Amino acid sequence: MANDPLTPEQVIEKFEAKIAEKTNGLASQGDVETLKSELSDELTAIKTANKSDELQVKFAEIESTINALKENAKANAPVAKKSIKDMIVEKAQDLKNLVARKSGVVTLNLKAQIDPSALGLLRGDVYGQLINETYDIPYRSETRITDLFRTTNVETEYIKYREQKAVTRDAGVVIACATNSPDTTVEWQTKTVQIAKVRDYVDVCIDMMDDYSFVTSEIENLVSSSIRLKADAEVLKGAGDIESIDTIASVFDPANILAPFSNAFSSPTLAELTGAMKAQIYTFGQEMAYEADTIIMCYSDWVKFMHQKNANGDYLLPNFVASGDSFLNGMRVITSPLVSPNTLYVIDSTKGQILDRQGVTVDFSYENNDNFEHEIVTVKALQRIQFFVPKVHQDSFMKCTDIATALTDLTK
Repeated sequence: MANDPLTPEQVIEKFEAKIAEKTNGLASQGDVETLKSELSDELTAIKTANKSDELQVKFAEIESTINALKENAKANAPVAKKSIKDMIVEKAQDLKNLVARKSGVVTLNLKAQIDPSALGLLRGDVYGQLINETYDIPYRSETRITDLFRTTNVETEYIKYREQKAVTRDAGVVIACATNSPDTTVEWQTKTVQIAKVRDYVDVCIDMMDDYSFVTSEIENLVSSSIRLKADAEVLKGAGDIESIDTIASVFDPANILAPFSNAFSSPTLAELTGAMKAQIYTFGQEMAYEADTIIMCYSDWVKFMHQKNANGDYLLPNFVASGDSFLNGMRVITSPLVSPNTLYVIDSTKGQILDRQGVTVDFSYENNDNFEHEIVTVKALQRIQFFVPKVHQDSFMKCTDIATALTDLTK
């Protein structure tokens, strides 16, 4: 009859058909609200028609699934890859068996997708793959100045050396048995060099040293490189306890009477300037004792020189296409950011040496000041060195303090 109540199987089938019809195009929160309203009567009818505990559980699960869609829509999460319709169609036979047996459980799983924009809130960057490398801020990683000289190992703080103070060579020329009275003499003197200390240290929390494996090596590298680079800078331009190239070098003077070069060249460049400096050093060494072998200068000045052109726009020399070490007038060219623009040095590196008492040592101490109280470890690096050039050989070092002015003085 028309008014006969539906059997549970018929109610479930009607409910399935209703959901299949309505869920295919769910896209927004409004669509979910509409579906929930339209299915409300069917849910009420099913609950009223059959009081089976198992079916009540099933009906609650279906209603919860619809509510889950509503919450996902509120959070702007994408709709699940598989629609409710698809899941109910998959479970249709299980639902029918549930009704027939009036027992059992059928589960519908709705897995929501995660919106990529939510990764920021979840700190998704923390879960990215880690590149196992620590990148350093650029620094002078090479000791280009101290590497120019040989190293002599010493064992005491004070080093003594001898050098000639005065020499007279007074050989005479005679005929037959004539006599002469030569005044050939030599006088020596003893000088003392004191070793200086280059020191650096840093305090680090013990927890950092214990808990992070890379910290110990990073800190050790920090203080040891700091020591080496400080020594490198002091050997070039220091004015303190370490003697430096800058303090012992004479200043280039084109008018020096021993080797004058004033107004000597047409359109002079660094080639003529460094050649003149080398010639003066060679002359100071009696054209025998000194042979300048190294130019130390600013990299930007070297680039300008390599790209100089004549009045016709032709390159003066093809150095800019060369590779490997650079040489000019038979001297290697060493560039360093320690050298100020518009200045340079010409030296005979064989006349200098690094006196090294112990090399760079790195120590770790837990007993410095209030380390114990605050759980701090002090990392200290130390090097005992001195730059040494005998007094009588210091004329083998020369500097130009103003390249532009020197080039003007060299010009015919």
